[in-house]
Amino acid sequence: MRNRGLLGAALAAVVLASAATAQEADRFEPPRDELERRQARIAKPSSELVSINAALMSTVQWIAASNHAAGALFGAGSVDLNVTVRPREDVRLFLDAEALIGPGPDRQLGTLSRLNTDAERLEGAQKRLVIRELFLRLAWHEEHVRFSIGKLDVNHYFDRNFFAEDETTQFLDMALLNSPLLKPPPNGPGAAVRVSVGDWRYAFGVHAPGDFDGDVSGLPYVIGELGHRNVFALAGHYRLWARVSAVPEARDHVTWGVGVSIDQLVTPDLGVFLRASLARSDGQGLTSRAWSSGIQLAPTRLGRVADRFGIGYTFQHEPAGRERLVEAYYKLALADWMFFIGNVQWLISGPNQVTGGTNRNVVIPGLRALVLF
Repeated sequence: MRNRGLLGAALAAVVLASAATAQEADRFEPPRDELERRQARIAKPSSELVSINAALMSTVQWIAASNHAAGALFGAGSVDLNVTVRPREDVRLFLDAEALIGPGPDRQLGTLSRLNTDAERLEGAQKRLVIRELFLRLAWHEEHVRFSIGKLDVNHYFDRNFFAEDETTQFLDMALLNSPLLKPPPNGPGAAVRVSVGDWRYAFGVHAPGDFDGDVSGLPYVIGELGHRNVFALAGHYRLWARVSAVPEARDHVTWGVGVSIDQLVTPDLGVFLRASLARSDGQGLTSRAWSSGIQLAPTRLGRVADRFGIGYTFQHEPAGRERLVEAYYKLALADWMFFIGNVQWLISGPNQVTGGTNRNVVIPGLRALVLF
C-alpha cells in the first residue's frame, strides 16, 4: 500500500508540473508546422531531413438523454503517424497514416452533421488502417507559392478556420469543423496550389472523385478559394470558396457549392467564427444551406493561457432534412504534448437516418485524451 501511495504521489507531481509548464505564456498553442496541418502537432525543426510526429487519442461519448436511445456508450481510439522528409528547403514529402477503432454515436443516431469525425473515417467498419495523405510539396518565392500533388485531403487546403477546424482539440461534430456543404471527395489523387501575396491568399485544387482504388469517373472535384487576413487591428481570416464536381451517387450529374469562412479575434483572449454556405445538385429541387457560428475563449485571467473554451451552433437544411446542434468543449492543457478535452453536444432536432425517425433534445457528453509525440 505504501508503494502504491508513493507511486500515486509521484504521478500527481508529474501531472501538476506538466500543467504548470503548459501554462507558460510562450506555449500559447502547439505551433503550426510548415505543412499547416489542421490537427494539433508538435512542430519539429525544419532543418531535420526526416521528422516523425505521432498522436494518440482516445474518445468516449455516451447518449445521456434521448427520445429513443439513451444510455448507449461509444468508445473510439486513433493513432496518427506523420512522416516528413525534407531533401531540400523547398521540397517536402509527407505521409499521414492512421489506425482507427470504435464507432461513434451516429451508429444509433444517424445525424446529418455527424457527431464524431474520426468515426466517420471508419466507413462503417469496426477498425481500419488508412493512408490519409501521401504527397509531394514544392515551394517557390520563400514559401509564398506552394504546390502539392499526390493523395490529398481537401479539408487541409480549403474552408480553414482557426477557431473551428481541429477535431483533436476543438469540436467533435463535423459540421463545426467544415461546412457540411463543402462535400469533399474521399482522400485521393489531387493537386492544390496556394499563393500568398501580402495579406491576400489564393488557392485552387483539382481532386479525383474517388481514391486510387475507387471510382474516379465523372467530373473531378474542382475548388477555388480567395482569402484575406488581418482586416482589423487584431488577427482574423476571411475566406470565400466555390466548388463544382460530379454527384457521387450519379456521376453524370453536377453539383456546386459556395461558402464563406471567417475567424476574427475580438480581444486578445476571445475569438469568433462564422461559416455559411449554399449548394445544389442536378435533379434536386432544393438549394441546400448551412451555417455555423461560435466563440473560442482563452481563460488567461485564470492563469490558464493554454486552455481553451469553445461553443458553437450549427444549422443545415438539405434534402434529407433540417438539423440544429450546439456543442461546447473545454481543452485542459497539462503540457504542450498532453491534453484532456471535455465536451457536450446538444442535438436539438434533426432526422435519424438509421431509424427513419427524428432526433429531439439528444444530449451526448464526451471526453478525449490526446498525447502528442
